Amino acid sequence: MNTPVAALDLRLAHQAMFRVPDAAGVEIVCRSGSIWITLDNDPRDIVLEASDSFTALEHRAALIYAMESSRVSVAGTAQPIPR
Repeated sequence: MNTPVAALDLRLAHQAMFRVPDAAGVEIVCRSGSIWITLDNDPRDIVLEASDSFTALEHRAALIYAMESSRVSVAGTAQPIPR
């Protein structure tokens, strides 16, 4: 189930993933560590280091992958991937 949130602070372990079902207008901020973001049907690879941010403009799902233990802030609607 999708949950609207004003701001969600996450601690992602190395290789952990977090799914954002509709990333349009959602700001993703890497607070520490490094993360890789991929958007459905988008050929770009977006890599964020500490203090970098990214906001998608299109209505696409986004997958956030922790390349190392990381702290991430997500402002918008998000859904975790069950393990």
